[in-house]
Amino acid sequence: MIRIVVSTLALALTGLFHAGVVCAEANQLSVMHTIRINAPPDVVWAVVGDFGGIQRWSPGVESSKLILHDRNETGAIRQLRRRNGTQVTEKLLDYDPGNRHMAYTYVDGAVAASDYYSEVTVLDAGDGASIVEWRGTFKRLAYWTDDPPAGQDDKTVYNFIDTAYRNSLANLKKVIEEGR
Repeated sequence: MIRIVVSTLALALTGLFHAGVVCAEANQLSVMHTIRINAPPDVVWAVVGDFGGIQRWSPGVESSKLILHDRNETGAIRQLRRRNGTQVTEKLLDYDPGNRHMAYTYVDGAVAASDYYSEVTVLDAGDGASIVEWRGTFKRLAYWTDDPPAGQDDKTVYNFIDTAYRNSLANLKKVIEEGR
């Protein structure tokens, strides 16, 4: 009797495995963009390192405000309203002004990806210029299935984040170099 139950259970699990229900797992995706800005690193960091002020340079962000803590520090939480009307809440995981580096993740809201982790670093490029590196790792929202709903596939989420990073860095360069 025990052998029949174990065999039946093994057969059921094998069926789930082959159907992709148990073992589906989305790929870990990553994006990295860099841009050279003709301004000293501390000037660039003053803009980029303002966790609650991303709306000053990211064209996709309509507004941003700190809702936990009132300054840039690890644990701070910001609420963003995107220009498309959606909102997202993000948490500052690491804030290191000495190395001009911060890392953050999604907490809540109309998130575009799961397992999202983003890092921004401002480096000294010499000659009074800076290099800004922005990298992110993430998975699509429907990470548990090999057949995600329309608009939640790897390509869509990758393109959304890739475009946001690229456009934001281009605008950051313009804002800083043109003194806006």
